[in-house]
Amino acid sequence: EEEEEDPKKKNKAGILEGIHLFMEHNYVKGIFAISCLFMVEVTIVDYTMKVLARDHFSTEYPCAPYNEETGEVMSCWDPTTNSAVGMSTEAAESFTTFMGLFGQATNTLSFLLSFFGTSAIIRYLGLRTTLLLFPSICLIVIVTVRMYPTLNVVFAAMMILKANSYALNNPTKEMLYQPTSSNVKYKAKSWIDIFGARGSKALGSVVTNAFSTSAVELIDKGSLVGMCVASFLIWNARFMGKKFEEYTDAGYVVGGANKDDDNDEGYSDLGEEKLSKNVEMATQQNDANDTSCAFLEDDEIGAEEEGQSESEGGADDDDEVSGISSPKEKHVVELV
Repeated sequence: EEEEEDPKKKNKAGILEGIHLFMEHNYVKGIFAISCLFMVEVTIVDYTMKVLARDHFSTEYPCAPYNEETGEVMSCWDPTTNSAVGMSTEAAESFTTFMGLFGQATNTLSFLLSFFGTSAIIRYLGLRTTLLLFPSICLIVIVTVRMYPTLNVVFAAMMILKANSYALNNPTKEMLYQPTSSNVKYKAKSWIDIFGARGSKALGSVVTNAFSTSAVELIDKGSLVGMCVASFLIWNARFMGKKFEEYTDAGYVVGGANKDDDNDEGYSDLGEEKLSKNVEMATQQNDANDTSCAFLEDDEIGAEEEGQSESEGGADDDDEVSGISSPKEKHVVELV
C-alpha cells in the first residue's frame, strides 16, 4: 500500500523561495527598500557618532606615558613607539557612560513615540503620507549632520533616526504586507528580515570602512551616500503608497493568483464577444435566405433549403413516376 503524503512536507518552502518572490514582484522590492535600506544611513551616522565620541573623550582625557599617581606605564601607551595606542581609562569610562546615555535616551524616545504618536500620526496623515515622513526625516538629519558635524548634533540625529525607525518605519512596513499573499508574508518577509537587514548593515559598514581614515572624510563622503539613499527612499515611499492604495481598493493580492484569473477572465470575455458576433452574422444570413449555413426552424426546412427549387422538385417527381404502371409499384418507389 502506498503511504499517504504528509501535507507538511508537501507544502515545505524551498530555501530560495523568498528570493524568487522578491525578484518577481516590484511591490516586494519596495517593501525590502523600506525595511532595510535605511540601515545604511543608520550605520553611517552611528559610526560617525562613535568616531566623534572617541576623539572627544580622548582629547578630554589624553593618554599619558605614566600614571601620575602610581608611576606605572599606562596600558594605552606603547613605549616602543612612544605614542598612544588607545584610550585612557578615564576616556574609556566616559565613552561607556556616553553610549549608555545614548541607549537610554533612544529607548525612552522610541517608547513615547510608539505609545502616543504612531497610531495618531497614521490616523491623521494616512499611510501614504506617513510612508514619506520617515525618509524625509532621514534626509533632514543627514543634511544637518553634514552642516553641523559636532558630537551633540550627531547624538541627537542618531537618537531621532533610531526612535523613528521603531515608531514610524516598522509599523508602516508591516501594514504594507496587507495586500500580499501568505507566501509573501512568510517566505519573502523572512528573507527580507534576515538577509536583507544584515546585507544593508554590511553595505553601510563598507561605506564607513572606505572613509574611516578621518572623521572629516567620513562626514563629508558618508553624508553624500546617506543623502542619496534617503532621496531614493522618498521616491520609493511615494511609489509604495500609491500601489498600496491601488491594490487595497481593487482587492489585488500580490503573489496571489490575480494574473491567471485576469487572463482567464479576459479570454472568457473575448470568447463570448466572438460568439455573439458569429450568431449575429448567422442571423443576418438567415434573414436574407441566401446561404445554406443559416439557422432555421424545423417548420421552415423545405425543398428549397435542401438545395432544390420547386420547379426542379416537380420535374424530378414526374421523371421518377413516369414509368410506374400500378399504384402498388408507385407506393414502393416512393417508399424507397
